[in-house]
Amino acid sequence: MAGYAAAAPTAPGSAEPDGKRCVVDPTDDVRTVDSLMRHCTTEQILALFDEAPVGAAPTGTKKISLLPLFQVSGKHLSYPLAQQMTLTQGRLGDTLTFTTRQGRPWVYKDYITGRDAGGPLVESVSRIDQKPVYAADFSRDFHGVELSLHEYRQLTPGVWIGRDIGGGDKPTSTPTGGAIALS
Repeated sequence: MAGYAAAAPTAPGSAEPDGKRCVVDPTDDVRTVDSLMRHCTTEQILALFDEAPVGAAPTGTKKISLLPLFQVSGKHLSYPLAQQMTLTQGRLGDTLTFTTRQGRPWVYKDYITGRDAGGPLVESVSRIDQKPVYAADFSRDFHGVELSLHEYRQLTPGVWIGRDIGGGDKPTSTPTGGAIALS
């Protein structure tokens, strides 16, 4: 995706962008994430996740940006509603920390109230498209209930695109959850 015109960002609650300014810039993480947050359409975000290679696993502390996309049983919420939901959720915490625990890769969600229980980061296949991903199961945060499974792929050298879908281990064509960018 190319082309990035200087323009006012899409305001919360506004109509879905036209996608003409959706850009992935391998040399500019801020520009890429801003584009995902404000200029890419729902379909473009889904296509970028689908087309991204698994790449390298994220490491260290990464800023998490919740993208304006949310599905319930595979159906898309309206762009303004998804945008408002993700802005609200984003206030609860804005980083993930990728580290090790007992010698294996681990990821924690960093909330405004502190760090969660986290979960193992594993090489896996996406429940959505059965292609390679790095996955993290955050069921420890919910007393073992599988509510949040992250799937990550490397979009650029410094940005990962991911899906946060309901838990489980079976393929699904009707996911419930959103999309994220890590940088």
